[in-house]
Amino acid sequence: MILDPTQWGGFLEGQDFTQLSACRQAAVFAARNSARISGDGCVRLSGEHEGFSVTVETTGAEARQATASANAVIEPKCSFKAPETPAPEETEPDPNPEETEEPEPEPEPITGLICEGDAWTIDPDDPELPSVTDLFTVRLTGDDE
Repeated sequence: MILDPTQWGGFLEGQDFTQLSACRQAAVFAARNSARISGDGCVRLSGEHEGFSVTVETTGAEARQATASANAVIEPKCSFKAPETPAPEETEPDPNPEETEEPEPEPEPITGLICEGDAWTIDPDDPELPSVTDLFTVRLTGDDE
């Protein structure tokens, strides 16, 4: 996927992710804060925002348990615009096409990924996207957002 920017659209918009992985991360975050997912658990938001609604309850003494719900909205920080592809050069047909084989061209670095004004270049020999924190912001919202 990294080497095929035509597949980046949904991913960069925060749409192409697995609910299981995202909810697992929510559970880890809750556990770090002495809580666990409860109630409706972790539910993908529907509507104009991508993200999740999570309900947690604190762990510990029953008399001191609390429950809270929050929506976590995923906001993209990046956009991708493929560079213009130059038109192929016109060449004369080879009179003996079987004699010469042209080597495969080296893959070009992928450019056109912009995250908060910073341009990123993806090296096809060592493909790696920016980190999740460079690609997205996740913020908590109220029920009215």
